[in-house]
Amino acid sequence: MTRSIATRVVAVALVLVTSACGADPVTTARPTAEPSVSAPAAASVAPSRSPIAVVEPPPGSTSELYAPNPGAILVAIDAGHGGCLDWGVPDPSERGVELAEKTLTLAIAERLRARLEADGIGVLMIREGDEALAGDDYPELGCEGPAWRDVDGDGRAGFEATGRVRTRDELQARIDRANLAGADAFVSIHINSLTQDGVVFELAATQTFYDDETPWGADGSARLAAGLQEGVVDGIDGLATYDRQDRGTEAVAYYAISRSWDAASDTCETEGDTYCKPHRGLAMPSALAEVGSITLRDEHDLLATTRGQDAIAGGLFAGIGAFLAERPVAVRIGLADVPVSGPTTVPGEGPPFVAGQLPGGAFRLRVTNTGTDPIPPGARIVAGWEASDAPYLAAAPADAAPIGPELPALEPGASVVVEVDLPPVPDAARALAWISLMTGSDTLADLGSPALQLATAAP
Repeated sequence: MTRSIATRVVAVALVLVTSACGADPVTTARPTAEPSVSAPAAASVAPSRSPIAVVEPPPGSTSELYAPNPGAILVAIDAGHGGCLDWGVPDPSERGVELAEKTLTLAIAERLRARLEADGIGVLMIREGDEALAGDDYPELGCEGPAWRDVDGDGRAGFEATGRVRTRDELQARIDRANLAGADAFVSIHINSLTQDGVVFELAATQTFYDDETPWGADGSARLAAGLQEGVVDGIDGLATYDRQDRGTEAVAYYAISRSWDAASDTCETEGDTYCKPHRGLAMPSALAEVGSITLRDEHDLLATTRGQDAIAGGLFAGIGAFLAERPVAVRIGLADVPVSGPTTVPGEGPPFVAGQLPGGAFRLRVTNTGTDPIPPGARIVAGWEASDAPYLAAAPADAAPIGPELPALEPGASVVVEVDLPPVPDAARALAWISLMTGSDTLADLGSPALQLATAAP
């Protein structure tokens, strides 16, 4: 890329950086041909004449984060920004793209992934390279990436002066990817630029954000944010030879970690705008960590080193562990005998990730307790249908109801396979099944364990 083109890209990037690396929040992600998900395959279970197979005890492990069954846990790691059009915070010392925010966040994300996988935890990488999920094709700035996609369904796609259209599509795609994979936690990694009214402050700080407006926000997301904040501060403070600030956690509903838009009550600052929140918000506890500050040269240099990135990745790892250690009730529901996997990737101009296809034959589900408390006997599968062309449902169908037999007690990490009959499929060209678990009066999708969703046909 020539210097003139690079300069123009940096200018565009500065317009796009409104999510967590400056005054306003914006981040991006990237696609791969298939979602990158790492997790051990679920153990197979022989068919049973009974609707419930024998309970499989927790396999046990030496995992630091979830010893009963680490392979049942899936963490979504979002390396903030990415793609030709979004550098995040550009290198303030003008040393090039290798020291831009998007490059450093990916390096940290890769180190965190290695730590988690070595511990037996499954990982969903939102992006693994310098591309974008919803398109990156803008030849005027030397960007010839994938074609634009209208992910959020507002009828618009591509890059325009404010960057809002592109940004919302990018963030919705990242959210969709994590939701459809059924991640237990979503960790978005950023590096801050501390500015006010255009004035750059040469300060070093760590701060972590979460949304407290979801049903699990004040507990799950807040605890995740607190753990990440403490871990990163401890990790980087041990290396810093300069003063740093611990700015703690704050409840701020940045688009990348926000709850779903509520048509009945939400309004945007711009009249007529209904997309200041995602229409399909994250379905699990999430946090956005500004791990350090790129505008203090000493901190920037540290973040570019292996030891600095390792320290931050180690802090994030510890924070995820603290979150999992205090999560009493959680569940993973998936198709029996199928490994933990990512969403179905589809071509076209709309959302790149959609719910997987409903299998034929007997419908068998694996239910795994991923919390720290036992699931008492009597839990029930709850399911419902909705006719929809959406990639998946943002909320439970109105007719969702318990189905199948009562489940036996499940210790942490234990699983059971249950055969159920889903409710009748709606008479529609395409319908989506939404499947969760109910314990007592609680549906675990309302506690931050994403529902399993399956479709009768492609959208």
